[in-house]
Amino acid sequence: MRKNEAGMNVKDWWRKWTYEIPLAFSDALWDVCVVQFAAFLDGLTVRKAIELVLIFIIALAFIQTLPLDLAFLFAGDTLMYLEFLIAVRLAAGRVHLREVLRFALRMAELTTRLLRTAIRQSALRLARWREQKPAQSAKPRRLSDNADDDPAFGGAWGAFAPA
Repeated sequence: MRKNEAGMNVKDWWRKWTYEIPLAFSDALWDVCVVQFAAFLDGLTVRKAIELVLIFIIALAFIQTLPLDLAFLFAGDTLMYLEFLIAVRLAAGRVHLREVLRFALRMAELTTRLLRTAIRQSALRLARWREQKPAQSAKPRRLSDNADDDPAFGGAWGAFAPA
């Protein structure tokens, strides 16, 4: 068996460089390109995707006048300023939402008060109406015979016939 100067068999050396190192490299590539990329995509939101696109667009704009590393630096800074703007807008939106909810609560309270008052008033009117109503007689009431088609109403049929 041949040995190299480190005391390692050439066969072991050959096995290490043709089998173990390429496998370790492929495992590392699999971890970075598949596992970590899948974890990145799993945590990716629409907001993060928009941020990445914005950084790329801003970096392209800065590349025209600055070196690449400075372009990405300025793009990141610009995006940070946009983050501050978004935080201010979200805070203002939260205050606006709180005011809208407070107004809706006041309107609901007013509506329930009005409904309670209306129900109470109609109940009182109904009680008063029942108290004022005279006692009904045992005989059924006769319906009146006053109808619109009565012959005495207006004039007799055919009385105004043209000559």
